[in-house]
Amino acid sequence: MTVTANHPEINSSAMAQLKVVIVGAGIGGLTAALALRQQGHQVTLLESSSFSNEVGAAINIPPYCDGVLKRLGIDLGKDDRIGAIECTGCAIWDGAVGQKIISLDYHAESGRWQHLRRLVHRAHLHTALWEKVVSTEGPGKPCILQLERKVASVDPDQSEVVLANGERVSGDLILGADGVHSQCRKALEGGPGYVPFDSGISAFRFLIPTQILQDDPLTRSMIKSDGSLTVTRRQIVSIYIQPMNPNHIEGKGSEKQLMLLIASEFALPVKAILEKAPEDETRIWPLLDLPELPTWVNGKLALLGDAAHPFLPHRGEGAAQAIEDAVSLGVLFPYGTTVDEVPERLALYQKCRKERATRIQVASRINSQPMEVQRKMGFSPHEFDNYSFSHDEFHHSSHALQKAKSFKKISHWRQPISFGPSPTPYHSGNGSITGGLPGTQPQKIVRSIRFATSKTYLEGLLPTESFSFVLPDTVVQASFIHTSFQNLFWLGGSGYDRVGLYIHGTQYNSPNGEVVPGTFVPILFENLVDAIVSRRDEFGAPVLGCDIETVDDGSSNTVELRWRGTAFGRLCWAQLHRNEISDENGSDALYREAPAKHNPDLGLLTYRYVPAVGKPGMADAEYAVLEPYDKSPLPEGNEDHQAEDASNRVVQLLDDPKKRHVLPGIV
Repeated sequence: MTVTANHPEINSSAMAQLKVVIVGAGIGGLTAALALRQQGHQVTLLESSSFSNEVGAAINIPPYCDGVLKRLGIDLGKDDRIGAIECTGCAIWDGAVGQKIISLDYHAESGRWQHLRRLVHRAHLHTALWEKVVSTEGPGKPCILQLERKVASVDPDQSEVVLANGERVSGDLILGADGVHSQCRKALEGGPGYVPFDSGISAFRFLIPTQILQDDPLTRSMIKSDGSLTVTRRQIVSIYIQPMNPNHIEGKGSEKQLMLLIASEFALPVKAILEKAPEDETRIWPLLDLPELPTWVNGKLALLGDAAHPFLPHRGEGAAQAIEDAVSLGVLFPYGTTVDEVPERLALYQKCRKERATRIQVASRINSQPMEVQRKMGFSPHEFDNYSFSHDEFHHSSHALQKAKSFKKISHWRQPISFGPSPTPYHSGNGSITGGLPGTQPQKIVRSIRFATSKTYLEGLLPTESFSFVLPDTVVQASFIHTSFQNLFWLGGSGYDRVGLYIHGTQYNSPNGEVVPGTFVPILFENLVDAIVSRRDEFGAPVLGCDIETVDDGSSNTVELRWRGTAFGRLCWAQLHRNEISDENGSDALYREAPAKHNPDLGLLTYRYVPAVGKPGMADAEYAVLEPYDKSPLPEGNEDHQAEDASNRVVQLLDDPKKRHVLPGIV
């Protein structure tokens, strides 16, 4: 899937296209060009180099970056030309004595994340992006790539880039992806005062064929140890030396000789690896840093990547954060964005990206310190992965854009607000089982489809930042549940049906600091107005009314959701068997998170929103609601219908104009 929509009018009209000028064609600039091209915009890249010698070693692709690249059509797991490998672990050695300090097994945790942690040669990824950006195939028009175009200055007011040769290039949107020595940064307010400084650390970069290290008994042990960065038979070794300023070393020769001089007292296996470094490919790179910028944007200009936030390499997330910047820009500037909207969208881009990028940038600085210093600071690189990896920038920016559009116009907000303002007034509510007719018992039949899905997507259905998931994992569980209430006294012996989406493993952080774990319900559908109105008024549940039809032939069930004869949803179960519902945990046991992986699930979480009368866009009241599970025992005869094989459970969501503001959020 690409970060785009189907726009048949892209080639026939330029009315909704933006002219985008990107300064710099590194990883970040090319990714931004690809994302914006796929949205249908006209993109021009200005690159100061000739691309004759693109250099670099292996770069880290965290799970969150692997996922967004895949959306852009860069599938690192399938494209053999890129040569990406899965990063299954990491071994840290003390180079002075040649002893392993710690070994981390990343492969054991790979199931927590939707995508894989990978390693890729920077030049190979750069080439893959370059080819897609200028290709005549794929969504959008090929980008214009101009090489050897050195930028002298940028005028954000005129939305213009001035080249060193005096040429002027104008656009509707200017993006500065021109690295740590950015010219575009100088066009920000106060930008000239923010210049990169020497971090005090330098790195030597080179590549050695793994086979050479495997053939040497002295180095073989270091690269074959458990936890090394290994996939199949290929391995990557990283050597990091600090701290010594090379300018203070006298009589230095080549950069390789300088490296060997610095490491002269290291253990023999480490020196043996360094001695195998190619003389003509070994490079020393002073690692530069930059104070946090107060802003990344000015008018129609925005920075991304190292121009905004250069990273020290100790967490290996610099390239990944540049890619996230680019993906965010692609999402926030869909086809149809007007020139007048550019400044506010760039402000939204900064809101989406600046806090996260800065937090990871700070973590990289802490990571550069010796391990004992990190421990004293209470910092754990491995634990920080929970924050870093449990994110999807495509989903995050998509949700932000949806909310920004919703609040920009005056709208009538009502339940369910997870999907934004309702275009037409619907009733909503819930319903509960009550007593049966005299001499009889009420009955409840429950059919459920439980599935694993994306946490970062479901986060967009959580109504406020006070709601979150208990675990950082990006793979979570949710259920579509159909409940049939039958033989109800207040309905003269008849009943009604409910179908809902239940998101397990969530929690609400109350203002007083209390954390309430539960199952969040963003949407319910019911087929009885009385139940809808009653439960909505009492509990503020997010319900829409529709027809719900059930076909039960004994071994299979189909539940169809309809609006005035048009089907918009279908749940199917085949090869069913029936279980008696146990009353051990009460009548609502089927709705809760089980088996528990964390704190007990206390009930169903919803969010009540009451629109103010005569004041569009304002609420009389809005707050979280916890409906505790019903622990009262059930009468006999209540049933749970289950299909053992997952292939026998199917969810189909169809298009319907009456529910169009909700269905895209569920799909």
